[in-house]
Amino acid sequence: MATAAPPPVPGSTAATENPNPGSSSSTASDSGNQDSTFECNICLDTAKDAVISLCGHLFCWPCLHQWLETRPNRQVCPVCKAGISRDKVIPLYGRGSTGQQDPRERTPPRPQGQNK
Repeated sequence: MATAAPPPVPGSTAATENPNPGSSSSTASDSGNQDSTFECNICLDTAKDAVISLCGHLFCWPCLHQWLETRPNRQVCPVCKAGISRDKVIPLYGRGSTGQQDPRERTPPRPQGQNK
């Protein structure tokens, strides 16, 4: 019959040592990083011209615009599949924002064709 290990004694080295010295806790790294950015839920990179859907998901406007344009008859959130449209996203302004212009008013350029 296996027994659980006794809890570490406060002040002992076992209570303060990190069992995985190469990894850090997510709360320590999150609270120490004041320059944190938001990630797009489509490209998973830092959101450029960030917009947020009414269902609460954040995207780059160019990524979401492309998503909506390629699915004109079925416009749903890429994350939770709730209804979404150009008019139902809110632009985010703040740290890292390049300007105060609504990103929805700027349509991303058409992708270039591939040379063969």
